[in-house]
Amino acid sequence: MIINEPSDFTAARRRMESVASQSLKCPIAVPCLSTLLVKRSLVVANTYNPNAVSPDKMELLKTSVVDNGFCFPIVTIWDAESDQFVIIDGFHRFLITGPDWLDMPFVPIVCLEHSIAKRMAATIQFNKARGVHQVDLDADVVRALLQQGLSETDVAEKLGMDLDSVHRYKQLTGIAELFKGVQYSAAWEMTDAVDQ
Repeated sequence: MIINEPSDFTAARRRMESVASQSLKCPIAVPCLSTLLVKRSLVVANTYNPNAVSPDKMELLKTSVVDNGFCFPIVTIWDAESDQFVIIDGFHRFLITGPDWLDMPFVPIVCLEHSIAKRMAATIQFNKARGVHQVDLDADVVRALLQQGLSETDVAEKLGMDLDSVHRYKQLTGIAELFKGVQYSAAWEMTDAVDQ
């Protein structure tokens, strides 16, 4: 299905059916069976993806898309406020479609219905599952998920890290309010520095 404008997506979403494949443990969603071809200008990057690709890998990605086609759609969510698709996974595939590389007017996407916390966690899950991830930016994602109301345990589980790592990332962000009301920080008290 081709999406030229937001109203096309609204109409398409009403007709799309979720597809799931049964596993031995639970149903598994198969959103790639609902791939849309979307006008590139309707797709935007997220503001939190801690993933980078070197220029030589971008060249390889371009070659792969030219040789093999677009085998993996860009994973997005629909942002009704901006009438745009926000990328969860596939930012570099999106870059390759741009005017500096392949100059594609339309890009293949799948659109998940995720909350902000779930989409941020999904970005990290996709990156880590591929083994490509910039660890030093995890702290910002941990902070954002905690600010979205997830517990430390939830963050650790969603991002595939232990609680010690969550605590370290909280410290790295330098945001004292993340530690307010936490049992293990009861001995600490934040005060303003006094000039001497």
